[in-house]
Parts: sequence; C-alpha cells; structure tokens
Amino acid sequence: MFVPCEGGGPDLQGFTLLMPAVSVGNVGQLAIDLVISTLRMTKIGYFYTDCLVPMVGNNPYATSNENSVELSINAEVYSLPSKKLVVLQIRSPFIKVCMFTGCFEFTIQ
Repeated sequence: MFVPCEGGGPDLQGFTLLMPAVSVGNVGQLAIDLVISTLRMTKIGYFYTDCLVPMVGNNPYATSNENSVELSINAEVYSLPSKKLVVLQIRSPFIKVCMFTGCFEFTIQ
C-alpha cells in the first residue's frame, strides 16, 4: 500500500517510473540513488508491505543537520514534477514466500 508523505496521494498521471532491479551488487539501487541525489528529488511517500525485508537507516540524501535525522526505509517513492519523473527506491530484498503468493501489490490509494 502506498502511503503519501503529506495529505492525499499525488497525481502521477503521465509520469515516467524508474525502479531498480534488486540484484547482486546493488547496482540498480546505486543507480537510482545517483538519480535521486543528482536531481535532488523530493520524497513523496513510501510503500508499506510485508513482502520486503524490514529495514531502517539514516537519510542517504542528507545535506544538512536538519534533514540528517530523517529515517530511510525499505521502499520509498521520490518525484520530480518538472521532469514528470517518479522513482521507486527499493533498499531490501523481497521475501520469497510473498513473491510467489501474490501479496506484493503496488497500488496507489
């Protein structure tokens, strides 16, 4: 389930979605990290699901003391409206049982 950061869900009609392929070496996630930090994209929400290994860490895109205390979780969504671009950053592997039973749903409500 998608959980927006503020108020209601954003209108992403016509946006291009980038998402990593979770694999050995984390190359996909590192490429998405580079896109997010280079374009200075803003976090618009996250996905709450039981199908990803739970994790939490420091804000990887911190630029000041104020935002360095923010937390980062396993599936976050970033947006750049000026380029009609939305990015899904997945930071943990899928739980195999959920992959095959279909509990992994990315729906925006």
